[in-house]
Amino acid sequence: MLDVAIINGTAVTPEGRSRLDIGIANGRIALLAAPGSLPDAANVIDAAELLVLPGTIDSHFHCRAPSHPEREDFATGTRAAAAGGVTTILEMPISIPPTIDGAVIADRRAHAERDAYVDVGFYASSATLDRDKIASAVAEGAVAFKAFLQEVPPGREDEFAGLCIHRNDDILRALTLVAATGLPAVFHAEDYLTYSLLERRLREAGRKDAAAHAEWRPDYVEALAISALILLADAAGARLHIPHVSSALAVTVIRDGKRRGVQVTAETCPQYLAHTAAALLEHGPYAKCNPPLKSAHDIDALWAAVQDGTIDTVATDHSPFAPGDKEPGWDDIWQSLPGFPGVDILTPFMISAALDGRISLERAVTLLTANPADIFGLAPRKGRLQPGADADIVLYAPVGQHAVDTSSWQSRAGACGRLWQGYPLTGQVVATIVRGAVVYCHGQIVGSRGYGQIVRPFVATASLSVAATS
Repeated sequence: MLDVAIINGTAVTPEGRSRLDIGIANGRIALLAAPGSLPDAANVIDAAELLVLPGTIDSHFHCRAPSHPEREDFATGTRAAAAGGVTTILEMPISIPPTIDGAVIADRRAHAERDAYVDVGFYASSATLDRDKIASAVAEGAVAFKAFLQEVPPGREDEFAGLCIHRNDDILRALTLVAATGLPAVFHAEDYLTYSLLERRLREAGRKDAAAHAEWRPDYVEALAISALILLADAAGARLHIPHVSSALAVTVIRDGKRRGVQVTAETCPQYLAHTAAALLEHGPYAKCNPPLKSAHDIDALWAAVQDGTIDTVATDHSPFAPGDKEPGWDDIWQSLPGFPGVDILTPFMISAALDGRISLERAVTLLTANPADIFGLAPRKGRLQPGADADIVLYAPVGQHAVDTSSWQSRAGACGRLWQGYPLTGQVVATIVRGAVVYCHGQIVGSRGYGQIVRPFVATASLSVAATS
């Protein structure tokens, strides 16, 4: 007998749509069958008139645990994920202490195992340029290695020490070390020396207004960094992944790298697909993020890149803060921290865009599920509706329009989600299922704290003993 049967729904996969019933046993998909042909099940979920989707993987997530629980912890962050149709989050290395080795991963894993409602994976950092630290992170299950192309931000040394490099020789060392692991090398791609010059000019001119933030980091700052990363990754033989792509110019550079055969993949985020820098004039510090929001031209280029495969994934860069971290920016934009929450609406944003005709449903599902699973080594267990995969499933109602109400968000940082307040969406997540268990249903969290498991990449890693550091 099956544990769960999901019947009468329309399954959407990268390959297409079909009427399928899904049988679940022991937390995994056991059978895909023609409607009405499944064996008996202990629990039957009728998905009539619903889309049945693979669970979304948010591959760019900041939890803040255990360093700043007033902003977010693994309980509130993964509750928000479940509400947003996200069944797996991949957690970035900003923490106290920063995630620079296996020991920190082990400590953060203990917090996630205690608190998480959905599954969790961890990034580490390559910026230490320390072979032993990188090897220990691999041994503890790191899914990728992230570095920030900058100096450590003043006042956030306890969160960023060991995460930051910006010289090309150090970047090449990091790429060479990560290439030996077989895991993705991920970089926040904005050219530090260039935007530092622009910052000095703006400050000297007395600029403190919100619009100065967009002028601080224009499109060429992003494209310049990505160009260098693509060249260096190719030289190192590394798998390069570029997060939060925000501009048409960056898309052009990435597209060229792919055409030349460089191992580069790319991500963008809902905010860059929906909002322009004009949001800074309305929402001030609550629209501040790095890279900054750009123009309508950039939005159109990003949607084209999402459709044609230049951009491989859509993730949130969920960055929870408390209002006190944002409010000083009304008087001086330099004084607010960058980023805002968004995981509550990741799946609804992309599926709504597909239902409204911006892209196909199949492409939206690919961007949210199969591609991040493949890039971060989580396939075949994650990212697809197929026998043997974890039964991570989202039931989505494809009809009806509503406006986002951030006061209903599960994230502790919902008050900082002003950018999304009132945003129109088509349809909604009805239920989120993680490894066969319903964790979110009809607006309510029904799962158990601590149910989430830790995910590790299913990739063979080479010995780091052969990695060069100079």
